[in-house]
This record gives sequence, C-alpha cells and structure tokens, in this order.
Amino acid sequence: MKTALVTGSNKGIGFEISKKLLKEGYHVLVGARDESRGKNAITELAKYGPVDLIKIDYSDSESIKEAVKRVSNEYKELNLLVNNAGIPGPLIKRPSWEFTKEELLETYTVDFLGPFELSKGLLPILIENHGKIVNVSIPIEPMPFPNMNPFAYLTGKAPLNIMTKSWGISIDEIALPIQIFAVMPGAVSTDLNNHTTGKGVKMPEEAAEWIVGLALDEKNHNGQVINFEGKLADYKNLV
Repeated sequence: MKTALVTGSNKGIGFEISKKLLKEGYHVLVGARDESRGKNAITELAKYGPVDLIKIDYSDSESIKEAVKRVSNEYKELNLLVNNAGIPGPLIKRPSWEFTKEELLETYTVDFLGPFELSKGLLPILIENHGKIVNVSIPIEPMPFPNMNPFAYLTGKAPLNIMTKSWGISIDEIALPIQIFAVMPGAVSTDLNNHTTGKGVKMPEEAAEWIVGLALDEKNHNGQVINFEGKLADYKNLV
C-alpha cells in the first residue's frame, strides 16, 4: 500500500493532510514529537484508514535516526514524505537584532536541520519507490507584520526553501526518480498563531486540500517553491 509520513500530524495542517491522504487510500505514518498527542490523533484518524505512530522530534538527531531506521525497516512502501512540523520562534513585535542566538538556533534546528536530516535519511527508500518530498514552508522575504516581526521564523524557513531548490537541481542532474518541492499555504489558522481568523486566513482543511492536491498530481514540481496562489518563488535575482 502506498505510504506517507507526515510530520507534525497530530494537529493543525498536518492532521488535515493526514486525513486527506487516508481518504485517498494512503497508509499514513503520523509523525509526532509528543507520544500521547500522537496516539490521540491516531485514534481520530483511524476512522479514515490505516495509521501508525512514528515518534520523531526534529530537534533531536537520535530521534530522527530512530525514525529513519524504523520507517526503512517496517514501511518499505513509503513514497511520500511531508515535512510539515515546525516552530515559528517568538512572534512578538521587536527589532530583529534583539532576538537571541538561542532563539534563532532553536528555530533553525527544527525548521531546517530536522527536515534535512529526515529527508536525507529516507532518501534511499523514496528514490526506490519513485517518491516525493514535500516541504511546508513560508515566504522568506521580510516585510512588516502587524504586532510582530517573525525574524526567527523567516531565518529558520529560508534554508528549507534553498534546500528544496538545491536538491531539485541535483535530482535533475543525476536524473533520480524522485521529486522535492515546497509549498507555502500562507496564513492558516493554527495554534502557531493562536488560531487567528480573518480576511485572508485559511482553515487547515483548505490548506491541506491544496497541499495534498499538489502532492498527488502527476505534474513535475521538482525544485519548485509554490505559494497558495500558484506563483513560484524565484531567487535568481539574488545571485
């Protein structure tokens, strides 16, 4: 059975992505840092199809290694990895230079190094199964935000976008049977923003439907960073 690992899928967008994939006939591996919350999510998601819990913490390399080992040994049909889990860092209004190194490092580790390490570890099985890696990201151009300046979030996600494009180039050069691309769903009402609602803010179900639609279509999105309106991020003018 086609199998997907969705990190951070015990809540929010990840939970809705998992639900949608189950409805599409996938066996879903629920990646969760908190085992108790992961089990609760599985109880709910099991109504829609086969699910299993994979305990994984992007901030802990040993946790990632254990997850890679288990998935590679027990779920050899894995053909989709959704790097959804992430943290925004402090969402408060203050000058960027007032963020601490510790705040930036924590966000960078979870939002980039964790997905990088997990993707690298699962790359062999994904290549074997002609799979896809989907990175859930954000636009990285700094701009004024009401009541906050998400400097840590931007600096954590920027390398994830660059990884997507760089890996995409290497995949094309070597002609590997795999795709990697990133999706930027925009403002979504989740616990990261205290479930903010209003104009332009999407519900997790809407974001998940769009993401899964891209993940399962038959188009080549390799190396693309795609925003919700379909526009592709292009950093060539920065070179």
